Amino acid sequence: MGKHASLRRIARFGFTAALCLTTPTLLRAQAPACGFPRFGDLDILDDQGDFTFGNTVHLEGPPGAGTTTLGTFIIINRDSAHANQATYPYSNCSYNNLAVFLRTNLVNQANPALAIPAQDIILNNLPHVLPPGQFAVVGVSVILPPGTVAGTYRGSVTIGDLDAGIDQTATGEIIGSDQIDIQVVVDPQPALGLVNPDSAARLDSLVIRGRAGERASGAVRIANTGNAPLSDVLITATDLQSESSVGITIPAQAITVSTASFSSLAVADTQRVTVSVNIPAGTLGGRYRGSLIVQGQGATPQRIPLVVIVTSSRGIVFENNPVRNANGVARIAFNGDPGTEYQVGIYDMNGLLVFTTIDTVFAGVTATGVAGTAQNPAPGADFAVNVTWPLINGRGEAVASGTYYVVVQSIVNGQRQLARDKLIVIR
Repeated sequence: MGKHASLRRIARFGFTAALCLTTPTLLRAQAPACGFPRFGDLDILDDQGDFTFGNTVHLEGPPGAGTTTLGTFIIINRDSAHANQATYPYSNCSYNNLAVFLRTNLVNQANPALAIPAQDIILNNLPHVLPPGQFAVVGVSVILPPGTVAGTYRGSVTIGDLDAGIDQTATGEIIGSDQIDIQVVVDPQPALGLVNPDSAARLDSLVIRGRAGERASGAVRIANTGNAPLSDVLITATDLQSESSVGITIPAQAITVSTASFSSLAVADTQRVTVSVNIPAGTLGGRYRGSLIVQGQGATPQRIPLVVIVTSSRGIVFENNPVRNANGVARIAFNGDPGTEYQVGIYDMNGLLVFTTIDTVFAGVTATGVAGTAQNPAPGADFAVNVTWPLINGRGEAVASGTYYVVVQSIVNGQRQLARDKLIVIR
């Protein structure tokens, strides 16, 4: 049961095969205390106890907690007639000061540079006194520090009597102590996160700024925050919807990622990626929001807002131009600051006013129900407007097919803007 190895380890702590501590102690049992010379044996039984196979206790658990399995082993004082194995005499003595001689670190079998500290091995119900012929069931668990890398770890615990020490028989058999090996399988907990490209700070959103018709980019790092290597990492993005009530979308096809997937990511490692957006020409200025999604095998997918701020505008965007349906409507979108007034005029080819509307850009509403203002826009405020023209004139009559001029007056970034464009109606 590895007793020669145990003896070598114990020798470093002041014990040798030829030296036993014989300091008199108060007897705590009827049998005399074991001293030198002594022929009985302290033994940990093979294959006895919960999760004990051979001379090894097998445990398992996740990092950041104790092992979910609680192992036990059985220790016996063989120094009696009925417990002795008859390989050497017995003296019917009692162990009165049992303790742990040595705990070793639990070393990762794949990477010896990783270890669980020896002090995290917890023994329960180890008796202080063990009379001759008696046994005890000792519980074993291990505290697994947060972030412990997944894998198999092995170490050992050596038990003996601090007063009696250890002996060696004429045949070289070491008696008076024994060793039990401990194996712990740390469960994998794959996890990932998105962090700032230039620091370890968590990223709560990725904001990109650019002009319509241009390519804009931002960076992010994908981090392995779990305790096991990540595989099959994939980064995707959703469509970007205008935060204003204009129904304009920057499609996901316009978004590219420099390294959209990679086969593996080591524990505590990161991968820098660049997210680029081809902002379509004519896109209205404003904020467009979607999601950046990162997935990895076995890890919970992570999602953060992807926001593109378009800093310029063509002025007017038509959802449908020409308008072909006889019963259709024209939708006209343009920028406007929250809480400011806008006016839309539609003229025929002769310059006669056909349709007009005046209104205010929605300025949002606070959590308490108070409307926002131009000076203090509230959450949900619009930065663009969508006006619907049902293809009628001021008298409610359907307009004829032809070309119409749309003229918009609005306030954009605090400045008055006048935008013009043509709209074709086909009946």
